[in-house]
Amino acid sequence: MKNLVKILLLTFLCLLLAACSNEFAKLEYNSAEKIIQADHFAKSFSVGSKKDNEASFSIRKFDGRETIWENQLSEAQELTMEFALSLSGGQAKIVHIDPNDKVTTMIECSAEASADETTRIVLSMPKGQNRFKLVGYDCEDIELRLIIRPQ
Repeated sequence: MKNLVKILLLTFLCLLLAACSNEFAKLEYNSAEKIIQADHFAKSFSVGSKKDNEASFSIRKFDGRETIWENQLSEAQELTMEFALSLSGGQAKIVHIDPNDKVTTMIECSAEASADETTRIVLSMPKGQNRFKLVGYDCEDIELRLIIRPQ
């Protein structure tokens, strides 16, 4: 009987921890202060590639924030960003973080409103460290393609 109680207690504890482990992502989703910090994410079944100024990802489940592109620009310049983002569950966005840690949302979508068509934006990027991050919570089946080119 004692072993059964221990097993039930251990099972309950594991379920409790599993249910709360990614709650941080939802709490920090709109926090610029958290987004500019180091990457913090949980994901499963992720396949991706980054080469030069192109990136593509397929992620089964994602919670948190992850840098998907960064570059130290020696001078201010205009860049063209082409991207497509879709998911079947949750909420996600791509944000730009400039050298002064200003966070700007480039695109935001949910399962109901995905941006699976390629979108093109011309951006004025300041001199210094520029980053793009994927930020999301409860995300399922993310498909992301990103290409950044000089104007």
